[in-house]
Amino acid sequence: MPLGVQQNNDFTQFTMDVWNDKIFYQEQEFPAGFMAMSILNIPEEELPELIQAGGAPTFLFPVVVQGSDEDAAAVFPQLRERILYLTELLWKYPPFCYNDYEKEMSRINILFDERNLLQIRTPNSELQTEFLRFCVGIIRIPIAMYHFYAAGRFFELDYLRRLKKRNETHFAVAAHDCFNSEQFWDEMRSLQSLDMEPFTVYPELSSSYVFARSPKNEKEMVFVERVIFPRLTDFYTYDLMNGLHHGHAPSQCQGCGRYFLTTNGHIPKYCDGVAPQDSRYTCRQYGAMMHQKEQNKQHPVYRLFNTRTDTIRKHHQRGKISDDLRREALYLAGSYRDKALMDNDYAADGYAHDMELEHIYAEAENRLK
Repeated sequence: MPLGVQQNNDFTQFTMDVWNDKIFYQEQEFPAGFMAMSILNIPEEELPELIQAGGAPTFLFPVVVQGSDEDAAAVFPQLRERILYLTELLWKYPPFCYNDYEKEMSRINILFDERNLLQIRTPNSELQTEFLRFCVGIIRIPIAMYHFYAAGRFFELDYLRRLKKRNETHFAVAAHDCFNSEQFWDEMRSLQSLDMEPFTVYPELSSSYVFARSPKNEKEMVFVERVIFPRLTDFYTYDLMNGLHHGHAPSQCQGCGRYFLTTNGHIPKYCDGVAPQDSRYTCRQYGAMMHQKEQNKQHPVYRLFNTRTDTIRKHHQRGKISDDLRREALYLAGSYRDKALMDNDYAADGYAHDMELEHIYAEAENRLK
């Protein structure tokens, strides 16, 4: 069977298959550390809405189970509406965006069907047990996301970003120093006002082995570790640590500000996403182009070119030369620049002479005749 199959992931159970430096979730392959990194990209302005949506059902589902018949009947539709609102928010974020939407909605429709209210209120019934498991599980998710979001951003900003080398050894030192820092835990304690889904560096989990076709050769079988987590916090923390173990770590793009996962030892600056400054380029391409332009400013050939072309434009603005002469002069200056960049002898001997304004204007006027 393929990796990541039959995991039965939902809002209450979190499972991943681990093989080499990859994880497999719902039959999809990701580099180790991808899920943890992705949470850091939740827009900060969306967090309050997410946390509020998780808190809204907290005081409603106990009424459904333990309240009077009248109160339970009145509250049940409200609880369903708020649960549906919360699920719609959660579908946007990993790992839930990779789950089976139809399957999960079918489960919710059964659990929140008013015809099943009597069974839900029956003590120790199978439906009541499943109903409580679902409600308790889903309301914890926003808090788990928030705590890991804060911890991960602190770790990346104060520790990972300072590293001169990005490999397992340096990541291990950074993790050790961060997660033994009193400042880090003071920050976490200030966020964890509720004793729910606190961040931990010691994730709880259970694991076993499954057998699957090798991703490299379908004719071969491999042992794959299947890891099951009781809490979402454990899922994210394990993925972060497993990623660091394999030399993968989150980094913030200097172009768009989003976090991306580095999987080699290079010091990262830019991601491969679309550059917000110009959609024709990736952040990496745009950053390289801007870097080259900055370097060009310091090049002697470009310095003289920029000086001359600035003067030509000023002469045009002041009415000293015509628009046609301006265009032709700028074209000639660009031609001399390109020739100088390709021919070192010309750059050393002839470039400065040809870039004199009198020469450029004289040549431009000859071309216009």
